[in-house]
Amino acid sequence: MVFLDRSRRADHRLEWKVRAFTIAAVLGIAGIYFQERWMTGTAIVVLLGGLFLRIGGGARELNDPEDVERGDE
Repeated sequence: MVFLDRSRRADHRLEWKVRAFTIAAVLGIAGIYFQERWMTGTAIVVLLGGLFLRIGGGARELNDPEDVERGDE
């Protein structure tokens, strides 16, 4: 992962990942400020959901038939 492959398409779930991170960041900061454990716990759960989007999306992207047709493996 040292060299980035700029020829690849953007991730179709990028917007959802950014939304999950933003919501988790706001919940986490608010939970720290108000000293509410449930807010920080919810922020961690939302971040784990974003991590699942990252990990769960790899298999589908590698087997995309459009990439094989264009020769982008």
